Amino acid sequence: MGREELSTKKRIAIADLRPGMYVVGLDRSWLHTPFLFHRKLIQRVDEIDQLKKHGIGEVVIDTSCGADVDAMADDNSSLAEDSARSAADTLQPQMPNSAPPPRPAADAAFEPMARELETARAVHAEALQLARSIFDGAGGGALVDAQVAAQVIDNLQSSIARSPEANLLLMQMRRFQKDLFTHAVNVCVLALVVANSEGTGAGAEELALGALLHDIGETRLPRQLLRKLDGVSDAETQLLKRHPSLGVALLAQSNGVAAAVQDIVADHHERIDGSGYPAGKAGAALSSPSQLVALTDSYDDMLSGRNCVALQPTEVLRQLYVQANTGSVERDLVEKVIRSLGVYPIGSVVELNTGERAVVVATNRATALKPTVRIIMSRSGLVQFHGPIVSLADGGGDAIERRVIAVLDPVKERIDPLVFLRVAS
Repeated sequence: MGREELSTKKRIAIADLRPGMYVVGLDRSWLHTPFLFHRKLIQRVDEIDQLKKHGIGEVVIDTSCGADVDAMADDNSSLAEDSARSAADTLQPQMPNSAPPPRPAADAAFEPMARELETARAVHAEALQLARSIFDGAGGGALVDAQVAAQVIDNLQSSIARSPEANLLLMQMRRFQKDLFTHAVNVCVLALVVANSEGTGAGAEELALGALLHDIGETRLPRQLLRKLDGVSDAETQLLKRHPSLGVALLAQSNGVAAAVQDIVADHHERIDGSGYPAGKAGAALSSPSQLVALTDSYDDMLSGRNCVALQPTEVLRQLYVQANTGSVERDLVEKVIRSLGVYPIGSVVELNTGERAVVVATNRATALKPTVRIIMSRSGLVQFHGPIVSLADGGGDAIERRVIAVLDPVKERIDPLVFLRVAS
């Protein structure tokens, strides 16, 4: 079967899988397999047999962490020659491989994030400042300056390309900031991360601009109404539901805002079963970008508690699947969001079954419940500023099976995750 090469990742038939290869993906959704992980160094033939028994037809391997198919083919071609070696030769001690061992996937996920953090922090600070100027201006009657908005997008895109984890971490650090411009930047970051990680980056500029401006219509609503948490009348609810239309009207008067961006703003509260607003659109009438923004908007709303009590990440996941089960959003799109953003967002402080505490440094696209973490406190309570980086899917090389048992509130625990997310000098 042909192989698709994506940098160091290759899609191969299960028949071509051999011990020594590092598997990073399967051809079945993580939701529908019995495996606790989809990332693993294949060490034995029986591990391959297990994959076959569960209907896996193709896998994705990472040649930077394990053997390549071509290398395996070369090895197989010399089998006959190897089998002819004398018994004396086979008893001679073998020299260790001079090549360095594969770089642990956990470290490979952590270091780019740690090195990008300072740059990303400056990018986010500028993005928040520019977004605030856009929303404040719109609230004062000004039109949207698309060139200013484009500056925000370009800088965020570049940083996310270098390290989506660093950008998700900084977004998570703003989790409980509920102002409109912060929410706008958060949703923009979320939408770009999902689009990039899922390979749907075409039209990323329009997607990002639509995500950034999706709630721009709220600037044309009375401020006291936006601040109202309960006791909202039916008439006020209907007024609130006008903000997508108000946003489109504002953008239609502005220069350089594409029709696709206006569609995202118009439809980010529409749902594929027709249950959304303001127009009750359904199915094919809705674009994929508008529905991605709809989901990332809901994701950030639920995490931050903008319109309700802030939910834990696992409850946000449950709510997204409730939406999928009711048919209001596409299940496939929900799975894409969860694969990219994770059940445990970057920067979450978690407690492990071992009694250790850790900070999530990377999501696991194959198994959302098994992120990569940095251990920050031992089971005896000893703080570790440069603790080990561990993929919960693959273990930490110490034969200990770790899993998350609780998400902790860093404020209550007096833990600043950023302190622990630096590369040891």
